Amino acid sequence: MIHIYTGNGKGKTSAAFGVAIRARGHDFRVRVIQFLKGSTYTGELSSAEKLGIEVFQFGRTCPHAAVIKSGFLNCQKCGQCWIKLDKAETIDIEKTQMAWQLTLDTVTNGKHDLLILDEIMNAYNKNLIPLNDILKLLEVLPDNLDIILTGRNPPKELIEKADLVSNITEVKHPARIGVQAKRGLEY
Repeated sequence: MIHIYTGNGKGKTSAAFGVAIRARGHDFRVRVIQFLKGSTYTGELSSAEKLGIEVFQFGRTCPHAAVIKSGFLNCQKCGQCWIKLDKAETIDIEKTQMAWQLTLDTVTNGKHDLLILDEIMNAYNKNLIPLNDILKLLEVLPDNLDIILTGRNPPKELIEKADLVSNITEVKHPARIGVQAKRGLEY
C-alpha cells in the first residue's frame, strides 16, 4: 500500500508515526526517513527509539535541541531547523541526496515492512527530488513493503498512484492567536 498524508493542517507526521506505532505493535520492522527535518528533540523520536522504530533525520538541527529536550526551554521559533521555500543551500541538497540514497537502499534490502518518507513532498516541492525518481521508486516496491509519504502539495501523479490519500485540513490552530507550541503535544 502507498499512503499519502498531506494538507495544510497539523498532523501529517503524527498520523504517520501513529501507523508506525501500530505496525511496530505487530512486530513490523519500521524505518522513518525524515527529509529536511533535523530538530532532534521531538517526543515522537524518544518514543520511536523506545519502541524500536528506526528514525533517520536529514535536515538542519535546532541549535537549542539539547536544552529543549531536557525541558528547560520551549521551541524558540528561530527557524534555523527549517528552511524557507527559496533557501535550500548546499547542505540541504547534500542531506536530501543522503536521505534519498537511504530510501533506495531500504527498498532494495527488503528488511523492512513499513517505510515512512516524512516531508518528502517538501523535498519534491523544493526541486530536490525529481518526480520521476519518486514514481520509479513506487514502481519497484517489494510486495511486503508498505510506504507512507508526507508533506504538502503532492503532485497529481503521486495522488493517482497512491492507495490512500488523507488531506489534513487546518480548521483552527492556537498558533494563529499567538499560543506557543506545547511540549508533548506539538513537539
